[in-house]
Amino acid sequence: MSTPTQISAEKVRQLVISTLPPSAANLAGEVIFGPGGALDSLALVNFLADLEYRLAEEFGREVVLASEQAMSRSRSPFRDVPALTDYVVELLAQ
Repeated sequence: MSTPTQISAEKVRQLVISTLPPSAANLAGEVIFGPGGALDSLALVNFLADLEYRLAEEFGREVVLASEQAMSRSRSPFRDVPALTDYVVELLAQ
């Protein structure tokens, strides 16, 4: 694992975007998952696993994105890049 990097929302946002599969890579403000989303449930699971790995590499902290906390929210943190970025920053700050 690399040396932990300072957490910033912009770094997280860029990491989220760069981890998206090529078919969804230009969705910076669009729906990732949910009605009209670019990813189906299997693609979302793969994306989240890749993102968890990259977050651990970049920030030196392991996070679990698909948790009870995420699933119990009234609005999915996986719906778009801004929501996922905010959720990741929140998790990394804990």
